Amino acid sequence: MNKLYIFIGRSGAGKGTQVALLEQKIKAIDPTLPTFIVETGKKFRELIATKSYTAKLVKAVADTGKLPPPFIGVHMWSHSLIEGYTGAGSVFIDGTPRMPAEVPLLLTAIEFYDFDTEVVNLCVSDEWAHEHIKSRGRPDDINDKEVWERIQWYHQSVEPAIDLLRKSSRVTLHDIHGEQPIEAVHRDICHALNIQ
Repeated sequence: MNKLYIFIGRSGAGKGTQVALLEQKIKAIDPTLPTFIVETGKKFRELIATKSYTAKLVKAVADTGKLPPPFIGVHMWSHSLIEGYTGAGSVFIDGTPRMPAEVPLLLTAIEFYDFDTEVVNLCVSDEWAHEHIKSRGRPDDINDKEVWERIQWYHQSVEPAIDLLRKSSRVTLHDIHGEQPIEAVHRDICHALNIQ
């Protein structure tokens, strides 16, 4: 049974950073172990950059501070798994699920691939997330109103999705205090996952 690590939390919580650190840690323990990372935020940015009709619709929705419909989010991670996962090693998903409707489909993927699944929920305050989003310097992080809207949809959409994952017998969910130095968060994650 291969491992799936899902990292979830507010925008700016440091999910991508912690995914990278955990992947490095696992590779240091066993350099022969393949790893595969699914970055949903990056996939959304790549989609919008295509200028396709779907990309225009997704950008229009995102510009209002809302999330695209669940099928778009599901396509981001499911397409990556279908095309890139070899059946070996550890898989890391950064930033999924983004809304409750994605959870049942994610659980079917977990069952289909027979993943032993650990969910890392990086817990930070709205104010902390806001400060870190603004400090990243990405073009989509500049507008203060949009940043606060992104934080609000976390409460409206992502938190209910986390609650559904917490109730599932298919995953083990770990709440990790994210308002610490990066290395301290990494240590807490490794301790929770029993990775030495």
